[in-house]
Amino acid sequence: MSTDPESIEKNCRSLFSYLGTNPGTWWLSSSRLKEAADTLRDTHWPEERKHKDQKASTADFRIGPVYMLLMGMAIEAALKAIMVSRNHNLIEEQRISKKFNFATHDLKGLWGWAGLSKVKCRQHDTLLDRLEIYVVTFGRYPVSKIKRNMDTMIGSSFHGQTDFNKVTKLWVFLEKHLKKSIPTLFEEDDLKHNSHKC
Repeated sequence: MSTDPESIEKNCRSLFSYLGTNPGTWWLSSSRLKEAADTLRDTHWPEERKHKDQKASTADFRIGPVYMLLMGMAIEAALKAIMVSRNHNLIEEQRISKKFNFATHDLKGLWGWAGLSKVKCRQHDTLLDRLEIYVVTFGRYPVSKIKRNMDTMIGSSFHGQTDFNKVTKLWVFLEKHLKKSIPTLFEEDDLKHNSHKC
């Protein structure tokens, strides 16, 4: 591999384009985030310990927002995998395009742009809005950029098992859509193995 600046620039542009326009790389990011969220959930919410273990009983408050952040980001990356598979122009030569509202955390908007708006429901909208709040602010920071946005935090607190169930249903629905939209992302054995679950 050449080390002259022109060759390096060309290789970086090529890598940027490949990674950005390949739905598989977006799905890989999504899968990693989902795996991290699952690990967090399995580690901090062992049902059999909840009544005995103080840490397990406070996990909703301590770890819940981070779980929602990771799941929100996983859903965002999965939606972007669908979008990229349909439109390679979302990624320009040196940057993510500003024209197509791709560089956003607007999960409800991404849901529609990924072609899932036909199956939208009020429950999905509310959950997507809540996940977005965790991705943008409350999964990472103690306060929002401006005071008036703090109002959204009050109605968005984490509700343990109820939220796990809702997020899991949303994820299963999205994964099923992904398998239909981009079957090449999933190995044949994986599709056979999981077909009865969806």
